[in-house]
Amino acid sequence: MEDRYGREIRSFRLSITPKCNLKCFYCHKEGRNEEHGKLMSADEIVKIVKSSLEFGVRKIKISGGEPLLRTDLPKIIENIKDDQIKDISLTTNGILLEKYAQKLKDAGLDRVNVSLDTLDPVQYKKITAGGNIESVKKGIEKAIEVGLTPLKVNFLAMDCTVKQLPAIMDYCRKIGAILQIIEFIPMEPELKHHHIDVIPIEKEIAKKADQVFTRKFMQNRKKYVIDGLEVEFVRPMDNTEFCGHCTRIRLTYDGYLKPCLLRDDNLVDVANPVRNGEDIRKYFIKCIEEREPFCKAQ
Repeated sequence: MEDRYGREIRSFRLSITPKCNLKCFYCHKEGRNEEHGKLMSADEIVKIVKSSLEFGVRKIKISGGEPLLRTDLPKIIENIKDDQIKDISLTTNGILLEKYAQKLKDAGLDRVNVSLDTLDPVQYKKITAGGNIESVKKGIEKAIEVGLTPLKVNFLAMDCTVKQLPAIMDYCRKIGAILQIIEFIPMEPELKHHHIDVIPIEKEIAKKADQVFTRKFMQNRKKYVIDGLEVEFVRPMDNTEFCGHCTRIRLTYDGYLKPCLLRDDNLVDVANPVRNGEDIRKYFIKCIEEREPFCKAQ
């Protein structure tokens, strides 16, 4: 199904918990900054995902909070697995990944994205309010070992992390991971000074690239290959390409369909209809009808 702007719905991002075992100072918590309602059960999440397939969803991204804190995560993955779904991936901070990688693979998870903004243990501990970077690196190694690949490393480009980029690139090249450089979205005014323009970084990467590919179904994003390392950029800030080609809807942990990451004023309640045994297709239609590009071309 297409929205009013001709954008097909192909991807569904599930935030399955607001809880996290780290306290990164920059976290936007998937656009839900406070704990609101009741956590969705595994069965409720599965019902909602199954219903989404009718509207063209073919890719599932699971996030949090930290999704590995949910002990029923393997059950959720196993039950949403469907022949119509081409890809089930998960975004994690990696702290618990070593422990659960094999179970997730066995349940049907295809791949993981791991957040890693620095390789400096002291800086990592400061950014995350106590995290152990060695646990993350062991989790990444285990995920690759069991086949949760292609593994992507999510690097958030900020004023305090950008100097780590060369080391992160070398690390990703060494382990065979894809590097995703993400522009920081400051959701709070006091964090605005951490934002940096990633366009100059992308231009520099482009100059050095051996190959460049355009990903038509990913907001026309470029993929650069440098000495065997694949590098992608995610630039949601004031980016008409990002918004104009967005194919994703979201589900909050408390059961609201979210037409846009950057808006919190047009949520569609789907949890209560599911709990009441309603046909929830009309709520997906409403969500899709509510979609409009946050950043529009002038």
